Amino acid sequence: MIRLLLITCLLSFTTLLQAANEDVAKAIIVRGKALAQMPDGKVIPVNKGMWFKEGTQIRTEDKSFVKLIFVDKSQMNLGPNSQMKIDKFPQNDPGIVTLVKGQLRSKVTKNYMDMDSKDKSKLFIKTKTAAMGVRGTDFQVNFNPENNFTSLVTFEGAV
Repeated sequence: MIRLLLITCLLSFTTLLQAANEDVAKAIIVRGKALAQMPDGKVIPVNKGMWFKEGTQIRTEDKSFVKLIFVDKSQMNLGPNSQMKIDKFPQNDPGIVTLVKGQLRSKVTKNYMDMDSKDKSKLFIKTKTAAMGVRGTDFQVNFNPENNFTSLVTFEGAV
């Protein structure tokens, strides 16, 4: 009985680890210099075709940007001198991305999750001074950590 309980616990733990280690975003365009701090703390250059997991931080330098595509087909452009963190991006719940500094433009797919309620958000973008819930939206967020100022421009949809 104890052996069965231990095996069940190990299988559950392994499943949780695999879910946490899944790739959630891919770099599809990289211009200039960008670095990724992986969840294990290792810092590596960002290259086109590279996959990222939850917990990854991406930073761009001057005259650089990275375009990501997420597993739900949503896209994000991280602008020059910017930094973001992919906090969470689960399969069936809204993703959470933190804009640490700089500029982030995102186009979030409308119907990936087929939610019952139209009021539910598909993605949350956080900064130190704001949190935005979005779904089916093309928008841009800017955050300046020097004065803690967050600005938002919506091109299509609602935030």
